[in-house]
Amino acid sequence: VWKGCVAFVKIESVDIFLLRHSGHSYSDYPFQPVVCRINTDEGICGFGEAGISIGPGENGVAHMLKDLSEMILGKDPLDNEVIWEDLHNRLYGHLSGGGVVVYSAMSAIDIALLDIKGKALGVPIYRLLGGKHNAELRCYLSQAQTGYGEQLAPLGKAAEYAQTCRKIMADGFKAVKINFLSYDRQGKKIPRIETTGPLTAQLREMLEERLCAIREECGYGLEIIMENLCASDATSARGIAEIAKKYRVLFIEEATANFNPELYRVIAQSTFIPLSAGERVHTRWEFYQLLRHNAVSVIQPDICNTGGLSEAKKICDLAQLFDVRVQAHVAGTPLTEAAAMHLEAAIPNFFYHEYFYMSLRPECRSYGKYIYAPQNGILRPPELPGLGQELSDQAMAEAVGRLVVKR
Repeated sequence: VWKGCVAFVKIESVDIFLLRHSGHSYSDYPFQPVVCRINTDEGICGFGEAGISIGPGENGVAHMLKDLSEMILGKDPLDNEVIWEDLHNRLYGHLSGGGVVVYSAMSAIDIALLDIKGKALGVPIYRLLGGKHNAELRCYLSQAQTGYGEQLAPLGKAAEYAQTCRKIMADGFKAVKINFLSYDRQGKKIPRIETTGPLTAQLREMLEERLCAIREECGYGLEIIMENLCASDATSARGIAEIAKKYRVLFIEEATANFNPELYRVIAQSTFIPLSAGERVHTRWEFYQLLRHNAVSVIQPDICNTGGLSEAKKICDLAQLFDVRVQAHVAGTPLTEAAAMHLEAAIPNFFYHEYFYMSLRPECRSYGKYIYAPQNGILRPPELPGLGQELSDQAMAEAVGRLVVKR
């Protein structure tokens, strides 16, 4: 509900939580999340997550958050885009161009500010982004090469891929994302040097037998998204696409690294399989460099490292100019999940919602105060004011580190 005092709210302090780690026993990409809570003089607080939540980097982004938090004390949190532009301008110099640590910290702040604004005005964030284009968000299950549900371990045999996809399909998901060249037939990690350049006959055979097994088990009622995590290059990606076409793969994600976006054009010219990219790309300026080659059909901005919800909305609007669809990259705590749902609800060019396989785990769900789970492969955006998600008391109590910045 609108309150007259809202116009005078000020940022009093920022708490930065380095949360307990999850997934080390079963994942190559365990959670090591960093979350901020921005507190105001009116008692309203907002939560935001930094995008470096998988693997190393948590200490770097936590201390970058500390530095940036000192710059926003005393400011009006409702001026979220003014604050974003001010931070961006003040980082010119040796931090010019930003980078994942800088933009992850800025993202956490921006999401938290929009959480505060939504709570102050009594509306969910998707309303602040323009309204609800999509009341239902269709989901795919992400990273199924590590298994599904309670039985998580690297998959090796083609039959294991087929059986896992059958379970995913039975739970209502209409699509699945798999990195088919992440593990060999024994479930051992395949080094990138083997998945770049011309693909060996052995790797091509393994890729095809896995795709064939899934199609025989699940038919074409299950869409297949091929994950590459930049582990292929322009040469191997063309070989992968040749096989993917035979089994009607929906699209190929991160077919090469993002250092030279023009390579996506090279790959796109050799295949009719759509390409996607974007989880390692930051701000609208970098996305323009990717989009201008007209090579990707889907982008996947990570709201927690591309600059936050304000910046991600601008990126989605830019993508619409190029007839490109959007699926946010989701690989974080329930705060990341909620931010993605608000963005995807508010854009006309939404494609799919990424439901990360670790999101099903109780230890990961316990980071959040609320649970939003797909029903028959569908998520509905939160209707609570603001983000509609907060850190749980348990998550804050179990944090492995905490920094406090105050006036």
